[in-house]
Order: sequence, then structure tokens, then C-alpha cells
Amino acid sequence: MSASAAAVEAWSKSFLSGQDPEIRDALLGDSRIVTYPAGVCICRATEGDYLVALIHSGRIRAQITSWDGREVTTRYMTVGQITAVPAMLTNGAPASLHAVTTCEVSLLNPNTFRRLMRTHAALSYQVAVYLAESTYETVAYFEDNLFGSVQQRVSRHLLEMATPTVKGLLVQTDQAELASAIGSVREVVARALKKLSDTGAIRRSRRQIWIEDPGLLRSLASTPLGGWGGVRDE
Repeated sequence: MSASAAAVEAWSKSFLSGQDPEIRDALLGDSRIVTYPAGVCICRATEGDYLVALIHSGRIRAQITSWDGREVTTRYMTVGQITAVPAMLTNGAPASLHAVTTCEVSLLNPNTFRRLMRTHAALSYQVAVYLAESTYETVAYFEDNLFGSVQQRVSRHLLEMATPTVKGLLVQTDQAELASAIGSVREVVARALKKLSDTGAIRRSRRQIWIEDPGLLRSLASTPLGGWGGVRDE
């Protein structure tokens, strides 16, 4: 089965874009396209429950849940990124996936992916590099969640969750959902949002948060661990 134009475009933005076309055709030819509405849980953090998905459009949040039910975000993923690569190699992982916005993805066949990795050294090496970079990114998120102030964490998550519209950058969420994303409670997040609103960085309207000054919000967000983001920007 030939791949859709959206899937091929997403592939060109992925960490696998430099692989031989036969790799792309094998994975996309054995995939199916699915759309998830904003706010739904795509898969739960249970053993063996994972989805390897190439994102065509939208934004997905990965989060882990503690033994007492508390949740914290580990990363956000958007166009061209592939979910659950570590879980594919370990037959499950303690992470859930949630659609931040409406998302279209290609669900890749993990059996096909693993088979290709066993027979193509270049593919296996590229996956290893991706996993190393993902580890650094996850550590940076953990540093923010452990040591960053609530205002810093809220600012970063708002920037990550924002969707461009004709009227500006829009985040469709509420205080409870945002508190869950950063591992805090609604009352604390409400105070942080009020401060951000008072500075003019954001404007709130029910479940909508408009980012009025992205530059200011970025200045209020925390810096990734060890300067990883700085290294990539140079």
C-alpha cells in the first residue's frame, strides 16, 4: 500500500528522514492513519499498551503516573516526531500519551520496525542516536519539574501546548489539566496564571489561554538542563 502525502511529508521531518526509501516504504506501507480529537488519552501507561505513531499534525503529550496517581509530563511531540520508540524495544513503558490538540498520525507496525532494525545497521544506529537525544530531553524536563518554579513550568508548558491561529497563539486547556501536566495542583497553577496575566504575557478566557507576548513568556520559562537547548540553537 502506498503512503499518503501527509505521511511522507511527516517522514521527511522525522529523525528517520535520511534512511533509504525502502525503509520508509516498508514502514509507511504497513501503517494505518488515525485521527485523535483534542483531549483524548491515546494509550495508557500499562505493560504492553503503547502505540508507535508518526505524527502528521497536532501535538501529543507523554506523561508518567506515580503509584499514588500523580502525573507529570515527560515531553511534548509534534509533526515529524515518532512516539513510543523506547516502548517498542521494551514491549511497554510507564508512559501515557494524550492528544493536546487534534492529531493525525500514522500508526507504525512495531513488528515491522523491529524486523528492519535487525537487518539494517544504519537504521539501528539512527534509533540509538534518537534514544540518546530523547534521554537528554527527558532529563531536562525532570530538572524543570524538580527545581523550576511553578511560574517557569507553567510558562514552558503553555508555549509547548500553544497552537497558531489567525488570532494568535492559543492554548485550549483549563487549570486542572495544566496542573496535571506539570505535576502540581489547580490552586497553585491558578495563582501562577494570574501573575502571567498581570504581566501581559497571557490573556485568559474560560478554557482558552491566549499568549499575548511569546517573548515575555519565553523569558519567564526555565532553561533546559545542562544547556542542551542552547547547544542545539548555536
